[in-house]
Amino acid sequence: MNEAILVWDTTTIPNGTYFVKIVASDAPSNPMSTALAGELDSVAFEVDNTPPTISVTNVRVVSGRTYITFDVKDDHSPIRGVEFSQDGQRWRSVFPVDGIADSRAEHYELPVDGELGERGLTLRASDSMNNVSTTHVDSPLRRR
Repeated sequence: MNEAILVWDTTTIPNGTYFVKIVASDAPSNPMSTALAGELDSVAFEVDNTPPTISVTNVRVVSGRTYITFDVKDDHSPIRGVEFSQDGQRWRSVFPVDGIADSRAEHYELPVDGELGERGLTLRASDSMNNVSTTHVDSPLRRR
């Protein structure tokens, strides 16, 4: 027996908590006396298609070290993690000021040895539903 597989593209619906109800009947193919019907409710599930936002609030150089202050927020899901990459090199984790990424709004203060290079730095944030956003940070010396 082949089981039917139904696929629902949830990118077309708003973020939120959803339930699905399936109702089936074989009445159109059978006499009323033998027709069967049934229904099944799903457990609650979350739909979140919106990536977190990254807001850089300050970039400063103090004693040859660059400090980047930024906030990461998500409208629906907790922040799962933040990483940074300098000059396209490997990604390294950044932890929020409170020590753990577990809420929908997190504050970060990232110290980087030296001044940012010509290509700056890239921040990447993801939420618990695997939505990802990035932003670029230039050296404050290049902004002048």
